[in-house]
Amino acid sequence: MKEFYRRNLPHYQPKDAVLFMTPRLKGSIPKVKLLALKEARLQEENRLQQLNLSNEEIQILIERNRELYFGKFDDLLDNATTGPHWLKDDRIAQIWSDALHHFDGRRYKMICSTIMSNHAHFIFYKLDRSMSEIMQSLKGFSSYAANKILVEEQPQIQKEDAFWQDETYDRSIRNRTELQHRINYTLNNPVKAGLVQRWQDWKLNYVHPDFLKYVQ
Repeated sequence: MKEFYRRNLPHYQPKDAVLFMTPRLKGSIPKVKLLALKEARLQEENRLQQLNLSNEEIQILIERNRELYFGKFDDLLDNATTGPHWLKDDRIAQIWSDALHHFDGRRYKMICSTIMSNHAHFIFYKLDRSMSEIMQSLKGFSSYAANKILVEEQPQIQKEDAFWQDETYDRSIRNRTELQHRINYTLNNPVKAGLVQRWQDWKLNYVHPDFLKYVQ
């Protein structure tokens, strides 16, 4: 497996990785907003690089800045008034959920997941192949099945139209403290978005029983 590669986003998969993943629908964020957010992040990282600090201190600050960037990115998804929201349809959401759980225990192990109207979050580990291969399989199967429904009911959609955004945001979880944070972030996304009052009330939430001890 490759440990690091870059397309538009950097991707890092260390050995024995525990990974936090955020796939989103194609066109779920306007390109101009995404570019503005990226530019602001890069400008701040450049500023941090100029500070009279040690490399370790700068890397800590850059990591915090990237976390802030992801929070703003996720807020754009949660508050999107344009773009597709196909996952609002229970049938489409179920297709993604079924795809995600199909290889649970074989190609990887699931920790938790949530499904929102235009994106999803999930955490998995013990991958038996590269995350790019796994995501290609998950997206390929779910987009084919979802488009069969969408094309039949909405003539303006073409079979060849992309369903998922090509790249997926991913992050390698480094310790138990971060794992707890990411599990709670995932399960509480519907709460943060104002859809429910408790994470347990969101029917599209999942957490493996072994990891309930991490949920606050």
